[in-house]
Amino acid sequence: MDDVIGLIVILSLVVVAGSIAGLVALTKVSTLKQEVVLLKKQLQAVIAHSATQTVQSHVEPVQSQHVNVVKQQDAVIAQTTVTGREKPSSPSAIDLFVNKLKTQFQQNWMTWIGGVALAFGGIFLAKYSLDAGLLSPTLRLILGGLFGVTLIAGAEYLHRKGIIFEGFNNYVPAALAGGGFISCFALTLLAYSSYAMLSPTVAFVMLAIIALAASSMALRLGPLLAVLGIVGAYSVPIWVNTGSGNLVALLMYIGLVTLSAVLVAQKVKRSWLWYLLWAGHIGWYWVALSVIKPTQYWLVGGFALLSIIGLIAMMRLGLTLRLLEYRPHSLKRLLKLQPDHPLLLAIVVPLLITIVISMASVQWQIVLLCLIVMLLFLVLQNSRWDLWQGLALLIAVLLVVSQHAYHIDSHDHLFIFKNIYGLGLLLGIGFCLYGLYFGARYYKRLSFHLVAAFSMFTFIATLYTLTPAQDLAVAYSLWTVILLLGSGVLIKRAQAARTQWQQFSYWLGANANITLCLTMLLADSGLTLALAIQVLVISFLVKRHKVPMPHWPIKVLVAVVLTRLTFAPWVYDTDLTFLALHWSIVVYPIAIGLFWFAAKQWQQTEMKIWLEGAALHCLALFITTETSYQLVGHYPQLFSLSFYEQVLLSCNWLALGCVYLYRARTAGQLGKLYRTAGLSLSGLAGLLLINTTLHDNPLLVRLYVGETPLFNWLLFTWLAPSLLVAWLASLVKPLNVKLNQIVLLGSGLLAVLAINTLIRQYWQGGFIYLDKATSDAELYSYSIIWLILGALVVVAGHLKQQLLLQKVGLGILGAVIVKVFLIDMASLTGLLKAVSFIGLGLSLVGLSWLFQKLRSKTNHRDVLG
Repeated sequence: MDDVIGLIVILSLVVVAGSIAGLVALTKVSTLKQEVVLLKKQLQAVIAHSATQTVQSHVEPVQSQHVNVVKQQDAVIAQTTVTGREKPSSPSAIDLFVNKLKTQFQQNWMTWIGGVALAFGGIFLAKYSLDAGLLSPTLRLILGGLFGVTLIAGAEYLHRKGIIFEGFNNYVPAALAGGGFISCFALTLLAYSSYAMLSPTVAFVMLAIIALAASSMALRLGPLLAVLGIVGAYSVPIWVNTGSGNLVALLMYIGLVTLSAVLVAQKVKRSWLWYLLWAGHIGWYWVALSVIKPTQYWLVGGFALLSIIGLIAMMRLGLTLRLLEYRPHSLKRLLKLQPDHPLLLAIVVPLLITIVISMASVQWQIVLLCLIVMLLFLVLQNSRWDLWQGLALLIAVLLVVSQHAYHIDSHDHLFIFKNIYGLGLLLGIGFCLYGLYFGARYYKRLSFHLVAAFSMFTFIATLYTLTPAQDLAVAYSLWTVILLLGSGVLIKRAQAARTQWQQFSYWLGANANITLCLTMLLADSGLTLALAIQVLVISFLVKRHKVPMPHWPIKVLVAVVLTRLTFAPWVYDTDLTFLALHWSIVVYPIAIGLFWFAAKQWQQTEMKIWLEGAALHCLALFITTETSYQLVGHYPQLFSLSFYEQVLLSCNWLALGCVYLYRARTAGQLGKLYRTAGLSLSGLAGLLLINTTLHDNPLLVRLYVGETPLFNWLLFTWLAPSLLVAWLASLVKPLNVKLNQIVLLGSGLLAVLAINTLIRQYWQGGFIYLDKATSDAELYSYSIIWLILGALVVVAGHLKQQLLLQKVGLGILGAVIVKVFLIDMASLTGLLKAVSFIGLGLSLVGLSWLFQKLRSKTNHRDVLG
């Protein structure tokens, strides 16, 4: 069966080769036919030209004119053809690659198919000899190996003699060598897996030698053979599993393969070879991380460090890690460095995840320290890696955080110099000195200045966060002294700065240290205020020194502050105090002031609108939280609000929604955000008002609204919302006319509720539910007040020439008249009852006549106007 399969494969190759050859021959024949036709046309033109020379003297004037006309027509046609056709575009890199590959295949297809056929022939011959039992196992293996080695030796001989071509275009030797290496590789696998002729160790070594030999030979015979060697070398551990679980041997083998692959890729100069070796090396590195044991931390950590050197540093800097460049680069250019950043993250991020998951150990600490030193060294060799300083700082912080389980002895006041505290201080001082020294040497590279400015701040802030509250008193004094000394050094360096960015960074770092000192001496919410102070200081420094700073760092800082302020009421303890007062009543007003003054530093810029929006958001938080806290002693819980919380929140959110919508008119690019926030707040307020009206309505349930007339809870329940909804209607009118009408209707309903409940509260007192008896005086007061209001609305509509107001006023008057005659005089009988209905009819007719008269005057005035 295997013989049949082998024969079919070989026949298929022959058929394919023959088809391709036929196509090539057909193409060549077509080309020859075209050349013959062209030669015939040229021959006929020559014969016709010689025949016309005899009569040329007789018709020369006419012929000249005809030729000129023909030339002009040809010129016009040519011009029209050129102008009517688009300019051909230059071929892309992909098209060039495909054309080159097509050309090489057309020229060398037979050579490569021959090499593949030789490889299959060797494989089938070896398998057939094994199945048929023609020779002894040892002799079969030797003969198969000799076949492959013969092909490889023949390829080497042809290459050295230069019989066909020279350099990397010598495809015949490469094809022979490829067939030989495939034969040897397949023969070894067959002997190991199918017939157990080789032990796992022997098979592993043989396959590795074959793959590495193919890689080394690729230095002379070309990239395609390099692919065979690299793929084969990295796949050897998959084909052969020795069962020993020796991670040291595996990583040593992968490292050796990667080193040889790097040499091959540098020599062959093909980018896709780098992708192959990156995939193979990092894949086995991830496998090692997934099966690592506590005793092997140092092994995998060292392999990660060597991987960074071999895959990234050597690729850019060469084997000697020489200095590449030190000139500064923009942030955009630093971010776009490929493939260095993805490779570094592919190595470092899984390592850090493994360290976080596993238990902290001295081995991991040593590995991380070596990684930090290596990254800082590589930054000095290539300025395109300046962002790696930030990664090194992040790794150092993780190194400190990973040791947070250390138990502090409260009686040992020297704990601030031990374990993670001593390590954190040493790392902070080391990073600061590193940034200061190389910042002075390469003063145009901003990354050094940023590391010098913020390293101490970062590490002490990390230690401050990790330290229990009862142990902070011991560390305050030392940390404060270090931060203040660091601020002094940074201020001194800022005075001698050579660039604006350098000066700005040092001033900012000094201010951050001082702010952290104040934060540690204040309550927990002091950190939020410290960040807000940073926003103000940055804005002031940018304005004073006219630094062309991008806006996104300040926006990120503002977003962090707003996030803390937004979630603080539900994260912090409600009993937390600040300056002996409840924290929110102090922190929110201070944050509002800081953002407002920061906005003043950014006149006529987008940042001004952004910071004013931040101040407005803090105002919304202050109103929302403080009103509920002062009422019930805790911050609002949206799904368990009391009647009084609902009333205040609905007013607050309606007012803030209107402010946001009003702000959207002049907010520029932030207008959409303001509109979304305003409509969202207004919608939430509307839900609260609906819930109050349907469920927590003081007319339906027994709820205390206050004893004082007018100034009671009904003022905020419906009267204030009705006025705010009227303002909201004017703000949404430019957005949606139909929505404006709906909002106006809601405002009118709220106004009706407000006036009626205020009248009832005057007569009923603190409880106004409808089950209580209603006196005649209360009934009459409704009529009198609504009669006055209706008349005022009619007059106002007439003065403002607004027909809608006139209709509303007359409607109110009509409703009052109906109430008077049907409810207020319901107890009348006999003649008085008849007279009351007659009066009702006359009143309605009189109102109708008054309405028509006002409308006719309005129309007449419009015509004259």
